[in-house]
Amino acid sequence: MNMKNFLVVMAAMALMLSGCTGEKVQPIHQASDLVGKVIGDVTNAAPPEVYKTLVKEYIGGDAREVQFFNRPSDVIAAITAGKIDGAPCMSFVAEYYVKRNSGLKIVEAIKAFPVDIVMMLRAEDSLFRDSLDSAITILQENGTLDSLKETWVTNLPATNEPSNTEVFRMEGARTLYVGVSGDYTPLDYIAADGRPAGFNVALLSEISKLLHVNFELVSVETQAKFSALGSKKIDVVFSQTYSQQMASLFSEKLVMTRSYFSDKGRCFLVKKQ
Repeated sequence: MNMKNFLVVMAAMALMLSGCTGEKVQPIHQASDLVGKVIGDVTNAAPPEVYKTLVKEYIGGDAREVQFFNRPSDVIAAITAGKIDGAPCMSFVAEYYVKRNSGLKIVEAIKAFPVDIVMMLRAEDSLFRDSLDSAITILQENGTLDSLKETWVTNLPATNEPSNTEVFRMEGARTLYVGVSGDYTPLDYIAADGRPAGFNVALLSEISKLLHVNFELVSVETQAKFSALGSKKIDVVFSQTYSQQMASLFSEKLVMTRSYFSDKGRCFLVKKQ
């Protein structure tokens, strides 16, 4: 092979290694590096234009594209495969995935809003919402919520997945159906066998004992949880505080409990380069 042909072959290989675009893939060091990139997330209740506005605040500019997926595991796979450049996450969720995947890292959002996790119900169930608030207050004051956080979030071994799939039950008590979508791992978590597990399961067990009610856990897709709540297929869903505003875009018939878990705000999961 002469020198001219050799150079042609090397140039072709360089194009292949750069994704056939001729541009070197730039590592993501900070949120602003995601401007003009592809962002991915789980399909949610927010209209696309509202979601894009939130992303713009997080990264300081417009994303080139936003892709939506059915499950959090699909988002993680897309980052790892290089199909998307980053995904917004709450800090505790991002930390969970980074501990279990050495190919991921966290970059902080430019504008991070503190986020509270709550339960949402239909407005007609406001009295039961008040009972849930009372139970949450008791669990905060007696240290149970802190203990659950230590066990199922802070000190959950990276080699283990949440395994507590059973909720405390009592004979003859009223049963309420709780939608679990796996959005907030390891709070709202779906185990490999399809059963809900983790912090929220432990929380519901404690609330069950205080309120003398039974909770039946039902797996629901993220994008369907508010509609399932509105149609009475379920009675309770886990959500974020800002989702009250999102939900009001299509329904004003929902109420939320007081916060039972707080997070410092949004960050981004990106691939290590």
